[in-house]
Amino acid sequence: MKTIIILAHPNIEQSHINKSWIEALAKSNPEVKVHNIYQTYPDWNIDAVAEQTLLEQYDRIILQYPYQWYSVTPLLKKWLDDVFLQGWCYGENGNKLAGKEIGVAISTAGIEGVYADEVYGTMDQLLKPIESTAKFVGAKYISYHTFHGAYTPDVNNRLPENIEQYIQFVTK
Repeated sequence: MKTIIILAHPNIEQSHINKSWIEALAKSNPEVKVHNIYQTYPDWNIDAVAEQTLLEQYDRIILQYPYQWYSVTPLLKKWLDDVFLQGWCYGENGNKLAGKEIGVAISTAGIEGVYADEVYGTMDQLLKPIESTAKFVGAKYISYHTFHGAYTPDVNNRLPENIEQYIQFVTK
């Protein structure tokens, strides 16, 4: 299955989790395409046709980003708005993502418990907009992979196992 990662980290060089994921993936599965939209579009002028053409080449699309204020990063939101257009991926003749798989890989600053209750919402609830988007465009939502507590003291102890889980999620 041809897979692309839509990497939407505003500062990947300063990232510990997302950067580690991408580096490990590149070593173990170099055939997986990583498309860094913050690097590709520093001016935020997204070439929708180029992005659509790119996505059409892949079977699995993973949106990867740090979870910020209960949402996607700002450029990823703009990318979705600019690329997922009526007539291309939904509406009349809009079937270009139909049958593809869409998933999410996110890191959070908050610890796992923050996302495990009804007060702020569970990860399943908080990622419902992405799941709904995938279903709306006829794709199969394949769930998500997370790393919680990116700034906790034990991050380096937990990261190696999480990297293996990330690679499994991306390549399964």
